[in-house]
Amino acid sequence: PGWKDRAPRPYDPPITEQGRDQARQAAMMLRNLGTREGVIDCIMASPFLRCLQTATEVASILGIDRIGIDHGLCEVLQKRNVSMRPTYLTDHELPIHDPTLANWNFTPNTEASPEWPEDLVHARQRFNESFTRIASRAPGNILLVAHGDTVAQFVSFTRRVPEDSVYSVPPCSAAGAELQVTLGQHGESVYDWSKCRLLGDILVMDDLVTQDSR
Repeated sequence: PGWKDRAPRPYDPPITEQGRDQARQAAMMLRNLGTREGVIDCIMASPFLRCLQTATEVASILGIDRIGIDHGLCEVLQKRNVSMRPTYLTDHELPIHDPTLANWNFTPNTEASPEWPEDLVHARQRFNESFTRIASRAPGNILLVAHGDTVAQFVSFTRRVPEDSVYSVPPCSAAGAELQVTLGQHGESVYDWSKCRLLGDILVMDDLVTQDSR
């Protein structure tokens, strides 16, 4: 039997060595971009093991010693992705699965875990709400470490393109955008995302392809 057949948590595989190398390469790219775009001040990650492992690889190169955990960034909890109700490793359990995580400071937030199972529509709405919530509360530039579907939704949300038009997100691809918060007519906060930039080979259908597919 394969790893998924034997693992007690088959929905939460660890990072591969290739994945670690890709994370380091992405971190060096982000560090180099810092002179133009601004340095990254903090990191928030999905609670899944491979995301936390990716986050520590990136943080070690960027000189960040604390990683926040946000359940709003977790995998789409469809049964095809997560076959059973997920549990998440605590900071005491993480080093058992990966000794390199022993000296890291992980800080979970108070957001509730998403319901399981969930459909893609609800997951996308969760992502959108999480992007704005995290960015509006965190000072400075923040890096979110999550999953391919999460990155695809970030691109769709911040570029205002159809959700299914983002159809390829290779490992350790990235996208960045700016959030402006202003006050509306009645004193409410108004959030406006702009300047979405893609890093890596993320593929987005252009307007003509999108129109032809309808």
